[in-house]
Amino acid sequence: MTEAKKYTWRDLADALRERNSLAMFILGFAAGLPYVLITGTLNAWFTNENISVATIGVFSWIIIIYSFKFLWSPAIDRAPTPRLFNMGQRRATTLILQAVILLCLLTISTVDPTTQIGFIAIAAIICTLASSSQDVLIDAWRIEVANEKTTVDLLSAVYQLGYRTSVILGGAGALILAARIGWNDTFVALSLLMALAISGVFVAGDSEIVRRERAPGEAPPAQWRNLALTPVILGWAWSFATLFSFMAFALSAPGEANARAFTREAGPFIILAAIIAPVLAASAMLYVHRTRQAPETADAPWPGQKVFDALYGSVLAPMADIINRLGWGALLVLIVALSYRFTDLIWGAFAYPFYLGENYGALGHTLDEVAIASKLFGALMTFVGIAVGGALILRVGRMPCLVAGAVLAAATNLLFADLALGGATTHAFMSATGLYSLFGVMQPLADFLRLDVTVNEALARLMVVIAAENLAVGFASAAIVVYLSSIVNKRYAAVQYALLASLGFLLGSLGRGAMGELIEIRGFAFVFYLTAAMGLVAVAATSLEWIRQARTNRAEGGAPLKEAPAG
Repeated sequence: MTEAKKYTWRDLADALRERNSLAMFILGFAAGLPYVLITGTLNAWFTNENISVATIGVFSWIIIIYSFKFLWSPAIDRAPTPRLFNMGQRRATTLILQAVILLCLLTISTVDPTTQIGFIAIAAIICTLASSSQDVLIDAWRIEVANEKTTVDLLSAVYQLGYRTSVILGGAGALILAARIGWNDTFVALSLLMALAISGVFVAGDSEIVRRERAPGEAPPAQWRNLALTPVILGWAWSFATLFSFMAFALSAPGEANARAFTREAGPFIILAAIIAPVLAASAMLYVHRTRQAPETADAPWPGQKVFDALYGSVLAPMADIINRLGWGALLVLIVALSYRFTDLIWGAFAYPFYLGENYGALGHTLDEVAIASKLFGALMTFVGIAVGGALILRVGRMPCLVAGAVLAAATNLLFADLALGGATTHAFMSATGLYSLFGVMQPLADFLRLDVTVNEALARLMVVIAAENLAVGFASAAIVVYLSSIVNKRYAAVQYALLASLGFLLGSLGRGAMGELIEIRGFAFVFYLTAAMGLVAVAATSLEWIRQARTNRAEGGAPLKEAPAG
């Protein structure tokens, strides 16, 4: 096996001179901007307009759409090529989706959230559907145009550079701008940024689309696949209808809906329909395929067979492969994927209400202070955490780092709980270590930039806690990416990774509605303690997975996970 090439910053700079690399940077920006605006920046606007934390929690369910993009990814992948500027399918379809995103952002810029939050929700849902679909096409294009000079690794790094740039401008830039020109005009400005990002599809070259068709006999007969998929499809349809109908009710009648009761009563059934049912269907299909001889009529197509085939290839086949290779270990892998990012995902929607608000133990900082502390300083610490995580994974291995990431992600929520209670412990630590003095140099810089920032002890405490939390999140992100990459079968690498990552995203997002109401009842500190305790599930799951992998490696003489053909 040849050793993988190690890339430097010079390689990255050289790659940007290539046409497709420059396009990748712009497309990464176009992918990140709607995500940060809909899932984060809107919540800051709502907080400034005194929208209740409970309403923000329900509104944030929109992010679940990103968790299910694998469902319609086959349709997006195979959509007919529109006739636009002689573009290929990837670029032309992306252009249409970007136009939809731009229209949605412009629509949001004209609305008052205090009286028309339902209208914003409709625009945000359409925007998120278009954005998640755009992600599918951009990911496919990146893989298809890669070559020896601009490899997938380099294009992925360029993509992240563009994506993170949009996060900074759509986060810190939006907060600083909103403090000066107001939120409606800020969204107009951000819409103009999205309009500029559309240039990426014109800079990009067309890709050569290569799709792998399934060989005859490789999959179970069509009738078995369809019978396994039918209850799964119905379960997904019910989950979406139930979730978004409650969301519509909660936004149209604030104060009347009970998100905690909904999550308690409907949540288990949504998890059953969205997560457990596909696992059971894949297991049953695998068992039947192994033990029973199918009659010739079992391969007769149903109406809409292409849809069934696409869903089988994107959901059940990858899941069946994991079960086939890992057996009961697949259950532990599923628990790790579901629980690992739970602690930071579930409270992410309430970061702005906690930083900017004045109730329930919130901190009451200004927009400029939050921009500096969270979206600039915090973003830098995330990069550091990713770098440290990557270095330690190479040195001590992925499983110790995976467990450590789970511990750190849970523990840092205790630091936020301390801030919500006045920050006594953080204050004692910073006083003893002299950390307060390090932040004094920031005030002249803030004054020079004419920012509404007072670098006092409260802001210094916030920055230290955000630094700790973002270091932990960056570290944990690096660990879970490497872990999931090690689990997937190369044959199904893209779909298996997307499926496992999406499942974790789903569980963390589903609990946000209940958490919003709980904050209003018990305060931020209680919720931080609660999410830290919930993080112990990931600690336990990763520890057991470490033990399982160690035993498997000893039994197989240190061999890597086997790759068996999918049933």
